[in-house]
Amino acid sequence: MSTMTETVERPSRRMFLRAGAAATIGGLATAALGSTAGASTPTNVGAAQLQALLDAAGPTCTFPGGVVDLPPDTRLVVRRSVTILGNGTTLRVRGNAVPTRSLIDADGLPDGSRLEIRNLRIEGPSTAGWDPRTESNAAAISWQRYRTWNSTMVVRNVTTTGGYGSGVSRAGGGRLEVLDSDLGGWVDGAAFFESHGGSGSMLLQRTRLTAPTNSKFSSIGLYIHPHLDLVAEDVVGTAWNRWVVYVNGTPKSTGRHRLSRVTATDCALVQTGSGSTTVLDRCVEQGTARNGGTYLKGPVTATGCTWTGTGTIGVLSGQQAHRSFVDNTIRPSGTWMALGSGSAGSISVQGGRAELNGRATLLKLTPGATTQVTVDRTAVAARGTGIPINVEGGRVRVTGVPVPARSRALRPGVLES
Repeated sequence: MSTMTETVERPSRRMFLRAGAAATIGGLATAALGSTAGASTPTNVGAAQLQALLDAAGPTCTFPGGVVDLPPDTRLVVRRSVTILGNGTTLRVRGNAVPTRSLIDADGLPDGSRLEIRNLRIEGPSTAGWDPRTESNAAAISWQRYRTWNSTMVVRNVTTTGGYGSGVSRAGGGRLEVLDSDLGGWVDGAAFFESHGGSGSMLLQRTRLTAPTNSKFSSIGLYIHPHLDLVAEDVVGTAWNRWVVYVNGTPKSTGRHRLSRVTATDCALVQTGSGSTTVLDRCVEQGTARNGGTYLKGPVTATGCTWTGTGTIGVLSGQQAHRSFVDNTIRPSGTWMALGSGSAGSISVQGGRAELNGRATLLKLTPGATTQVTVDRTAVAARGTGIPINVEGGRVRVTGVPVPARSRALRPGVLES
């Protein structure tokens, strides 16, 4: 899947009309307009008034509250560092046309800028009836400018729904924080890219990544380039067609990715980076993994995780990475981990328990695998008719517990205890 294009927009030198009353809130100059009514209350505010607010703002800009109905392809341009106080406002884009422009567009902000958006809801166009192959590259909130490595973007208590390609799209590196939010989009809930050899880090906390009822065939919760660091805590991803967290891209430098208490429901948990170091702490993959399951590339340690439902953990061919599963709970509908032809490296399964019902399998190694697997003190309850450990290639050593009944090894595979 190709990454989204980073764009550079030079701020216009024209003078813009300024409107709205200047107020002082907490000692900061603020542009304010309209009432502070709840999000269910319609307003007579439109795109022009919102743009005037942004143009007149000092360090902060307060939106009016209530519901603001906007025509398709509305674009609100952010021209300077600012904190946007959404004030519970809902920006509702009419119709079901595929957006061609981002709604809140901060692409012109230069390096060193800071953008924060709080307490805002954005309802994008309806995706009902869209072909699953439809391209939608615009974002509900966008800041895409190359080499903005010294910049900060904060999104707090923000909801995005509907047919924008991304709920939040940040390209250029730097610092990205998404907190207490619920993000959805046709392609992804959030995207964090950097394509020019720079650096960046992301904090994702207490956030839901929720796919639209109808999303692109390859939709993802979070799409992040592999050399950008990530800490994700208390995150729920629901109904994406691929992964909740998708680590992918061409930069070769190593990133550090830590997922703590991330739950994937009816989608796969993660694709990890080839050169990245990944820690999974008390994560959950459950329900129907629509693309098959989690895909591990580089070194991964998974502690206290739960794997239930249809997902199968896949391992990339030719990788010499270490993968360790400590005290995991495993209740698969089919095969929990499949090691295909050319898969290499080492895998350790320590402690925890596996419950195998029906035709469920804990491990399957194909003839071309050379992976070395250790299963140590893992309680395996094999009540079904499947083959608990199926070794047709590589080597599996079981210690601390008996080899589960009906397990087998076919040459060149080796199963020992």
